[in-house]
Amino acid sequence: MTVRAVHVPNEPVDLVRLDEVQCVVGNPQLRSAWRDDLAGAYVPQLMASLMGREGEAVRGVSDDNRSALLTDIRHSIGEREFFVSIKGCGAEFDAYTHQRLSAPVLEGICHDQHTRAELALRANGSARFITGERWYGHSPYGAQAPDNALLALLASLRADGDSIAGFHICPLVAAVRLPQEVERMASRFYWYRRYDGAYWQEVRLMPSNLRLYFQSPVTFGMHTEVAFAMFHLTSKGECERFLENLCRSSVAALTLYARTLRHDPWRGGYLGLDLHDVWLDKDAVIAPDGTLHFADLEGVEDVRSADAEQAKERMRWQFFRHMYEVGFALEAMAAQVERFLALGWGRRERRAWLMEAMERTSRLDGFARAERRGDGMVLIVEPAVDAAELYQEFELYSEVGDG
Repeated sequence: MTVRAVHVPNEPVDLVRLDEVQCVVGNPQLRSAWRDDLAGAYVPQLMASLMGREGEAVRGVSDDNRSALLTDIRHSIGEREFFVSIKGCGAEFDAYTHQRLSAPVLEGICHDQHTRAELALRANGSARFITGERWYGHSPYGAQAPDNALLALLASLRADGDSIAGFHICPLVAAVRLPQEVERMASRFYWYRRYDGAYWQEVRLMPSNLRLYFQSPVTFGMHTEVAFAMFHLTSKGECERFLENLCRSSVAALTLYARTLRHDPWRGGYLGLDLHDVWLDKDAVIAPDGTLHFADLEGVEDVRSADAEQAKERMRWQFFRHMYEVGFALEAMAAQVERFLALGWGRRERRAWLMEAMERTSRLDGFARAERRGDGMVLIVEPAVDAAELYQEFELYSEVGDG
């Protein structure tokens, strides 16, 4: 049975799909997802108008500052359905204030007199836009830099469908370089520092846009009751199946380095995947079946460890850097089940329920298993290579607790 994708309702986004692109680098695994009604480059409606370009009008759903969801275009991987997300189709907000972009705001950052005059004729409504501001040193504000888009594609190519050794992702269908006329128009708009590189965007698949705590109108940690209604969780059995998927996929995210560890054939030591400048709270989404999917794949890169001790330290760092975010989500899940089903649990019962789920789901995990230690629990991690030497134990729970 296919698990249908679900999205959080949000404001509409008006885009124009251009058939002409400079370059498309596709994912061979998802060739069938690059359909005729999807292929192309997506630019904000105002930008297409300023360029005098006509194309197919596309209405999406706003998602984060520079992404839009095309919820009518769907693709299944295994038994899970995904909808399309376009990342890099224009920023919604001013880069340095809390106001939305609009024609008057864009006039103030336009460095071309003719284009400024054209903008003055436009309506005074909010308008997404791709700008030429150099953002975080190397990206255009509103679109993607080539290295970020291609790193995200590289991470997708490592996956079997939507999974890298059990770590679930929102895979890219393609990385698309925007047409030169888009680059020329965008380069006229910047606040302080102009970006001079190529402009790209990502076409990716997402099972939902419900994030853990930030950057979606509804988040699992803060609006758990709404999330339960979206995912149709109405019985303890459904909640337990959801929790097991959340536990399994969260542990995979916490142990990604160990799961992907391999020997470096050129310099010696080890290579494994780590998460750079990205976080589970805002950069991951939860599928309707509870499976955590990591979305911002430009942050998934190989990290080298020169020796066994460095590799073990990298595994510890990855686990404890993200453990709080996982723990928060699991506690939110248990607390909502307790309220929703009127179970009368306290902290001891909630944590006991979580620990039992951790034990069950880890039995089939080839890299990590949860084991009771007295009143607490540890996660035993055996990396993909040199497991005997790199074996690790991480504390999941010191004690169940009272209350």
